[in-house]
Amino acid sequence: MLRSTFMGFEIAKRGLSTSQKGLDISGHNMTNWDSEGYTRQRVDQVAISPYSGAQRYSYNLVGKMGQGVHVPGIGQIRDSFLDKRFRDEHGETGYFGTVQTILSDIEGAIGEFNPLTNAGIRGSLETLLPALKNFSETPYSETAANIVQTEFKNLTQTLQQLNSKLKKTAEQHKFDLKISVSELGEKFQQLANLNYAIAQNKGIVRQNAGYGPNELLDRQNLLLDEIARYGDLGVQINDDLTVTVSMGGRTVVEGENYERMEYVDNGDGTVGLRWVSSGESIHLTTGSLKAYTDFINGRGPNQGSSNETHYKGILYYQDQLDTFARTLVSVVNQTIPEYDANGNPTGDYKMLLGGISDTMDASGHYPVRDDIVITAANISISDAWVANHAYVIARPDNKENNNILSLYTALNSTKISFNSRGETYTGTFYEFVDSYAGVLAEDYTFYNGRHESSSINLGELQDRRDSVSGVVMDEEVASMMLYNKSYQAASRLMTTLDEALDILINRTGRVGL
Repeated sequence: MLRSTFMGFEIAKRGLSTSQKGLDISGHNMTNWDSEGYTRQRVDQVAISPYSGAQRYSYNLVGKMGQGVHVPGIGQIRDSFLDKRFRDEHGETGYFGTVQTILSDIEGAIGEFNPLTNAGIRGSLETLLPALKNFSETPYSETAANIVQTEFKNLTQTLQQLNSKLKKTAEQHKFDLKISVSELGEKFQQLANLNYAIAQNKGIVRQNAGYGPNELLDRQNLLLDEIARYGDLGVQINDDLTVTVSMGGRTVVEGENYERMEYVDNGDGTVGLRWVSSGESIHLTTGSLKAYTDFINGRGPNQGSSNETHYKGILYYQDQLDTFARTLVSVVNQTIPEYDANGNPTGDYKMLLGGISDTMDASGHYPVRDDIVITAANISISDAWVANHAYVIARPDNKENNNILSLYTALNSTKISFNSRGETYTGTFYEFVDSYAGVLAEDYTFYNGRHESSSINLGELQDRRDSVSGVVMDEEVASMMLYNKSYQAASRLMTTLDEALDILINRTGRVGL
C-alpha cells in the first residue's frame, strides 16, 4: 500500500513547525521568568488521529496511520487546588497582618511598653506617688503641695494625650479602611473588564478546545490573588474562561458586571461596610477588611451595640483610659475633707479633679466639674486647685493631718473596683494599668504568632505554586535542547524524503545506472 507522495513532507513540515513553536515558547518563558503573575506556558502536542471519518473509505486504517504531530494549543501549567489554598491562606494572612498592625499602633499610643520614654500612665504614677509620699511627711508644705499639683496635672494631661493618640490611631485605620475599600472596588472593575476582554476570544477558545488568551489569564489570576487578601474569596471558572467571583456570600463579579462596597461611618466611633447596590451590611469571615472592622469597632466585654464587636480593639482601650480617669476622680475627690474655720469637718470633700465641661459659663470659661461624665479626654485638676496650689492642704492649723497619707495609700496600695460597662477589675491603680497593658501584650503576641504562622504557610504554598507554574531556567534550557533535536530530526526527515523522491521520480525505469 503506497501512501500519498507528499504525506511524508507534511509530517516533516508539522514536525518543523511544532519544534519551532516549542523553541518560541521556551524562549518566551525564559524572557518572562520574573514577570509578575506570569504562568509557565507549554506546547501541547498530540499525534494526529487517523480515525476521524476514515471508516467511510476503508476498514483497514493502516494507510491512514502515522500522519505526524498536531499542536491543539499553548497551555498554562496551573494547579487549581493550589490556587484555592493559596487564596484562602492569603485571606488569613491579610486578617492577622492587619490585626497585628492595629494592635501595634494601640501599643504605641498607650505608651506603657517603652521603658526608655516612660510616657504612659505608669510613668506618671511613678513620679506622682513619691511626690505624694514626701508631701504626706510635711502636709503643710506649700512647696510640696506645688509639686503634687504639678504631678497631678501631668497625670491628667497624660490621660488626655493617650486618649488623643488612640483617637488618631482610630482615624488612621479608618482612613486605611476607606482606601482598601476603594482599591478593592477598582480591582473588581478591572476583573470585570478582563472578563469582557477574555469573552471576546470565546470563539477562539471554543475552536481551540479551551485554550485561551494566556496573558489575559495571567492578569486575571494575579488580580484574584490580590483580591483574596481583602476577604473570603470564592472563584468559579466558566466555560469561556471568564470568572464569577463572590465575597461575603455575594456575587461581586459576573461577566462584565461588578459590585461595589461602601465605607460607612456610623457616628458613634464605629464603622461598617455595605453593598452599594442594595445597602445591605457586609459580613466577611476573613481578610484585612474584617480585621479593620473587628478592631476599630472592638469594645470587648463592654460591647453595647450591634455596631460594636467583642474583640478588644481601639474602643476597648479607650474605655480602659476612661475607667481609669473616672475612678481616679472618684477616689481623689473622696479623700481630702473640707474643714470649717474651727478645724471641724463639714462632711464634704474637696474637689481636686473633674472633667472639663463642654458648656461655656458666663465668663467664657469652660469650668471643671465633677457632676458630668468623666473621660480621659476631659479630665483635669479643678479650677480651685489651679487657682491655688495650696488648696490640697486640708486643715487650717498645725493639728495632725493624715489626709495626704490617706490619698497616697489610696493611689498606691488600696484595692479599688474599676467598673466599666461590661467588666469589673479589682486592684490598685498600678495593677489596673498592668492588667489592660498585659491583655494588649498577650493579644499582640497571639496575633503576631498567627500572622507569622500564616505567612510561613503562605510562603510554602507560593513555593509549591511556583514549582508548578513558575519558570525554571534549567527546565527551559533542557526543553530548548529537546526541541532543537526535534527540529534537526524533522529537517533530516525532509532531506531523506527529498532524496527518496528524487530517486523515485528521476531514476525509476532507468537501466544500467
